[in-house]
Amino acid sequence: MADLPGYALPSGGGLLLALVLVAYVMNDRSGAGGRGSGPNKELNEAIDRGARTLARTVGRYVAGRDLRGEPRTTATWWRSGVVVDNPGGPAAAIGAVPTPRPPASGVSLTKKSPGTFSRVLRGALLPFLAVWRVVASMGRALAAWTRWPHAARSALRLAPFLAAYGLWRFPEPTQLALIGAGVAVLLAAIAGPGGFGWWAPRRPTDDELYGPALFVAVRQILRLEDGERREKWVNLSPDLSAQDARIVVRIPVTWMGGKEAMTSFDHVVETRVPGEWVAHWERTGSEHHVTFTRKPKPVERPKLPEFVEWKSTGSPYEVFVGKAIEENAIVDAIVYTETATPHWGVAGDTGSGKSTVLYIPIVHGRQHGELIDILDTKRNSLIEAEGHSGVRVHKTVRSCIAAFAEFMVSMMAAEEAQGKYASAAARDQLIPRTLVIDELPTLIKLAYTWWRHGLKGKGAPPFLEWFSIILLQGRSSRHRVVVGAQQFANTFFGGTMERAQIGTKILVGQQDRVSWGVAFGQSTPVIQYDTTVKGRGAYADKRQAPDGEHLYVREIQPPYITPRVAELLRQCPPAPEWFDRGEMAPWITDDVLREADLTAAVRRFLPGGEYGPLSLPGVTPAVGGGSGTRTHSSGSVTAPGVTARVTAHVTAAAEGERPALDAAEAAEEEALPPTYSLQQACEEGILPWKYSTARQYKKRAEGRGIAFPEGITDGRTTYYTEEELKDWLTRYQENAKKA
Repeated sequence: MADLPGYALPSGGGLLLALVLVAYVMNDRSGAGGRGSGPNKELNEAIDRGARTLARTVGRYVAGRDLRGEPRTTATWWRSGVVVDNPGGPAAAIGAVPTPRPPASGVSLTKKSPGTFSRVLRGALLPFLAVWRVVASMGRALAAWTRWPHAARSALRLAPFLAAYGLWRFPEPTQLALIGAGVAVLLAAIAGPGGFGWWAPRRPTDDELYGPALFVAVRQILRLEDGERREKWVNLSPDLSAQDARIVVRIPVTWMGGKEAMTSFDHVVETRVPGEWVAHWERTGSEHHVTFTRKPKPVERPKLPEFVEWKSTGSPYEVFVGKAIEENAIVDAIVYTETATPHWGVAGDTGSGKSTVLYIPIVHGRQHGELIDILDTKRNSLIEAEGHSGVRVHKTVRSCIAAFAEFMVSMMAAEEAQGKYASAAARDQLIPRTLVIDELPTLIKLAYTWWRHGLKGKGAPPFLEWFSIILLQGRSSRHRVVVGAQQFANTFFGGTMERAQIGTKILVGQQDRVSWGVAFGQSTPVIQYDTTVKGRGAYADKRQAPDGEHLYVREIQPPYITPRVAELLRQCPPAPEWFDRGEMAPWITDDVLREADLTAAVRRFLPGGEYGPLSLPGVTPAVGGGSGTRTHSSGSVTAPGVTARVTAHVTAAAEGERPALDAAEAAEEEALPPTYSLQQACEEGILPWKYSTARQYKKRAEGRGIAFPEGITDGRTTYYTEEELKDWLTRYQENAKKA
């Protein structure tokens, strides 16, 4: 064998290959009908299959590809790949990420601090363990054979033949080359991840890792041919974790995919590529494509402070009501009272901080010279503002209704005083006024009770009509209203049009879905805010949300102004003496009063009228507060034409009779019959049934023609007197006996 010339083996192999080809050609030409006919048909087909298999196997072997089946990795000739599971199938799975590079500090055998014996043992075994790790690393490299570049696999496959030929023809150089290659491999293994960690295999890019699986699904959606290359249609950024990463998918111009198909793209990217992505379609240009970009990181929502210090805006028409969140920024929440809807209000359950917010318009108004009337049927909810010049507090129902009436007449008179032909003297007397109503539902309930059971009035009382007129006409005369209620229901304001004049609505504390919808609309999304923070809530001021579909509701933290109310009010300039003495506005003329009475039946409820108090409450200076000594004369401040009875009673009030009158009004209010809701009547034993049974009998009685009492409503619940309920119960039981 050693005597054979160097060309003998290649020549013999070439001769053998030539003989095989000649035999194959002769077999192909044998038979009259060719290969497809004759007695050797099956043999010829078997030879064809064998020849094709042999040629394909040899080609795959030399090219470094898998010898059979579809490729199991994305490796190319020069580049290593990642494992895929049958990329031609309906769903490709992505292989595991290569083992991360260990720290370069060397081999660590234990994480705990070793003792003396452990250190000695480690030193003795370190060479063996290091060799074992190197061998294991080489084993892992061989196990990743399918991910090798095809050039490396081809070289390794052809190496035995080349080595055999070299040992035969050039033994000494070949031996040296083999020794050098072995040493190089060993050194590479020692320096690699399994040894000192000086180098690590190239980590596959995200394009290589996720691209094949994504293309499998995209190919089905776009109905591409099997032979299409991925690089032509799908491209991913090498690092998809980067903020500017992109996924670009080309779209055939002939593709007619609709909305559902476009949605499928979103689903494919969502399930095959990590992260959140946003699609951007381009189907109008010469190159149709869809680009997926990373979903922007959500901006961290700022947190409102739990305490906000009140501050003055310096403008009479801008009221600072706290800090709010707008578009992920904390801004000042301002109520603008020079708009088409200058009135505003706050709603919330008892104890939610509603009354605290109502101190804000009181202080703000007084700082800018406004006159404040407070309707407080709870009698102590705004006690910090009491006893200060320019602030009148009405606590009884009779006084509150009189204040309603006087405020409306003052508004009408101010409107007339601003007319084209009004005198300058009348115009100069005008002063902006604000009516603050705490617990509007309670006031309405008590007013109806007083009208029906105290005054024995018939039909609907005129109070809500006055309120409607004030809301609709108060802006031009600078007579504004601030309302505190449990809910912004239509019933409280007289109708939808009147309620719409409440330009800014603030909700504080816990709110149910019904109250939220009544305030801001049923389609407005509910804002989740921390209800454990005192006064925390939401507000809207008729601005549209950025999407334009509903009101722009923002979270708000009102300022806690209560401890500073008395101090701030003491610093305000004193109000006119007529106001602090409880007199009506001097710009109310006899003509205006007559017109107001004809329009809204108001005269009998004004101070000194048949149903009104003797006078409005004056301001009794508090200790350390108030406005100081008041002049008792009233002759020069009462408007000409106002009835002598009103003037007389005002003068009497200034002489010290007011406390007795307040006590009389309070006693009158206490004499009003208590009212109960249907549920309360059952709980108190007025009706001898459970609430559910009473509702059933009430409905049955109406079907039999037994009228149920009309009752008194506060906008949400209807209340009845005990006498009304017992009268109905008697009529119902008598009817039941007859039946």
